[in-house]
Amino acid sequence: MKADLLDKFKGSMLGVAIGDTLGHPFEGILWREIHSNFKDFNEFITNNRNLFNTYTDDMQLTIHTAKALIQGNGFRTDNFIREYVLWLEDPPIGPGYGCISSIRKLKHGIPWEQASSNSGGNGTVMRIAPIGLFYCKNLDGLKTYAIKSSIITHSHPAASAGAIIIARAIAFLIDKNPETRFSIEDFFDVITSSISGSQEEVWEEFIIILDKLKSNLDLPIEAGLIKFSQVGVKSPFFIEQYLGQAFVHPYTISTVVCSIFIFLRNLSSFQDCIFELATAGGDSDTVGAIGGSLAGAYFGYKNIPDELTKMVKNYEEILKLSEDLYHKFTKRMGLKTP
Repeated sequence: MKADLLDKFKGSMLGVAIGDTLGHPFEGILWREIHSNFKDFNEFITNNRNLFNTYTDDMQLTIHTAKALIQGNGFRTDNFIREYVLWLEDPPIGPGYGCISSIRKLKHGIPWEQASSNSGGNGTVMRIAPIGLFYCKNLDGLKTYAIKSSIITHSHPAASAGAIIIARAIAFLIDKNPETRFSIEDFFDVITSSISGSQEEVWEEFIIILDKLKSNLDLPIEAGLIKFSQVGVKSPFFIEQYLGQAFVHPYTISTVVCSIFIFLRNLSSFQDCIFELATAGGDSDTVGAIGGSLAGAYFGYKNIPDELTKMVKNYEEILKLSEDLYHKFTKRMGLKTP
């Protein structure tokens, strides 16, 4: 059965928003401490609805990325810079240093080449879903524009690699039917090949770590998070106090690997998947956002419970934006819309 791409566009965009919204209250908290607060997360949400009143910079910048693609009928650096500068007026909610420092410089007219931070943080991956969606049928363009959208704010090669991997994963999942599943082997082949053959040492390290992840998918969630929470992190950025703890580091490799790990361990339902992602510990909102983009692309909007959709601030605007992005995509690809 052919995939309903509009449903998948809406699912992925909304997945970012739901994951970010649910993960936001748990940012900076250990997995074990988060999970000590509830036995049933759905019940916890119902009883603490006021905690989940907004998404953060992850979804804000995802929205601006989608708007930039719609305005330019694809990637145009000037549109991306304009939209990211407009984010400063939202105003930013819980911004990371890499994004906010670079975008403030862009606002003052500093060229992106000088404004970009040498940060390996996850700030580019958290906003990449619209690139993965818009270029899902143009894989050369997907890789090119994942990099170009990333380096506007983050010049570190880990940031670009993570953006490519998640964008490519979305393009892979968008055609898959959750009723028939997909080959885990194929999934890893696709995402590792998307960054293979590079001279970048960090990209090669990323591939080795992904191979290690593939052989550890049978680990329980907490054990897997302990193993991968700070994978790839070097001194002085490694957080010693969280050694042996499930606390996801904001370094791109760590966040991406943990997001993929949780997603692949929860392929039965969107709700189960997003609940595990948003309660990962550490950079929980970004794990929720990144993993949510994958879960939404896989399960689609039709498999997202209404109560989760309606929790999201401005969810109707996000769905409309998703439709606009889809229609630009179909027009560019010469496809007929249903």
